[in-house]
Amino acid sequence: MLGRLEMDVDECIEAYKKLMKTVFEKKQSFFSVGFRGKIKSRFSSKTLEKAMKTVIEGREAATGHKISVDEPFCLENEETGVKKCRVAKEMNNVSLIRSYPLISEHTEPTTIWQAAMATSAATTFFDSVQIGDRVYIDGAIGANNPAAELETEASNIWCETTGQLEPLVKCFISIGTGNRIIDPISDKAWTFLTESLKDVATGTRETEEAVSGRWRMHWNTRYFRFNVQQGLQGIGLAEYQHSGAIDAATGTYLTSHETRPRLAACVKNLREKRYPPNRKFCVERTTSHAQQAKAPPQERKTLTDTEISELMEQANRNLKKPRDIISHKDLLKAQEDFLRVLHAKRDRSPPAKPKELASVNNKLMSTCLLLSHFLNFTPQERMNYVYEAEKYAKRAVANAIKSQNNDRVVQMQFYLTCVKAREIQLKATVSDFQSATQDEREEAEDAISLALVTLRSVDNLDMTPYELMGKESIGQLR
Repeated sequence: MLGRLEMDVDECIEAYKKLMKTVFEKKQSFFSVGFRGKIKSRFSSKTLEKAMKTVIEGREAATGHKISVDEPFCLENEETGVKKCRVAKEMNNVSLIRSYPLISEHTEPTTIWQAAMATSAATTFFDSVQIGDRVYIDGAIGANNPAAELETEASNIWCETTGQLEPLVKCFISIGTGNRIIDPISDKAWTFLTESLKDVATGTRETEEAVSGRWRMHWNTRYFRFNVQQGLQGIGLAEYQHSGAIDAATGTYLTSHETRPRLAACVKNLREKRYPPNRKFCVERTTSHAQQAKAPPQERKTLTDTEISELMEQANRNLKKPRDIISHKDLLKAQEDFLRVLHAKRDRSPPAKPKELASVNNKLMSTCLLLSHFLNFTPQERMNYVYEAEKYAKRAVANAIKSQNNDRVVQMQFYLTCVKAREIQLKATVSDFQSATQDEREEAEDAISLALVTLRSVDNLDMTPYELMGKESIGQLR
């Protein structure tokens, strides 16, 4: 809306409120997960498509410029050089749908409404969207906070060889959707499992920590993060009727003593953008460009099938060492090798099959989970490994869903519940973190128990490793 349709903020809010009411007013299913983990959409994708097209057609009526619903999404403004970007994620990997051409990247021909549908695809809410040979299942899986993807994209365009983006950016604003809590209800286990699919799309915390860390020298001067702290926890994605509560919570947050100075600094920064940048900014930008010009181009080595197999074998040997002799160095080496394999499989043309990517992500999850137990690391480093394990577990679930194998989905979901149990256990044993509530511990335990019950329904599956891991994870919660 803001980019390709060139709507202002007020127009976006008004159009979005109407769209939400149309789309979320009627459910087509009250259950998001069926028997043995089969995913069901609760809302009509046809209604969403119709509503999207209505917004596009309404733009023509408002501006007087003809905009067809089948107009290409990718369009560069030759006169002003302005380029707009919208992002969608393919379950295989984070995939960008650009409204501007990029020489180094292939752009799948996409219409405006198709791009809108792809970014709106959401597990348990709407059906997946196919554009060409690609299937987009959830626009938020792996990167609900797209700040890191934005950094990478900007770096690839402006400073590909040096990667020194900070001196080139005048203002970087990251806006969150509010802090989320899990409300305890009677059927906690089912809630945890179905919500775990949405949690695949809500891993904002680790992204924010990483991005803000890279921009710490420019915190509240060039980089600004705004995220409502209280008032939005109980409002779900489809609860359009609570727009008044959203307005109230956002207004309270923006006028608070803590936020008001940062908001004023952000406004000042944006206003200054209208004028020539100051001398210091120009010097930093010139220096960065000079370093980029001198830096030799770097190419990632393409691994052969044999090299990939050898790396997998080497990584598995380190990962499977007995617990009494395995060291953190063994696991760090395994993590490095698994990452090389993942990058090699992901960068192939065509990319590896989803089931292969699910398997490698699951290996990385297991590696990070084991690393979180080593006292060689600080409590925060151990918790970071838990967050990494959660990230890979979610990606494994995502690729399992794309592989359309329900048995694989429930296996990956089980591992995700165990990662959550480890996070709760670490919070309970380390004074550096706020301890989890009793409700959170019970919910996680119920989720593991239900995941095991679901796994037992899978034909010809050796339950021994799952039973052992489940027993250990439940023991950590007590």
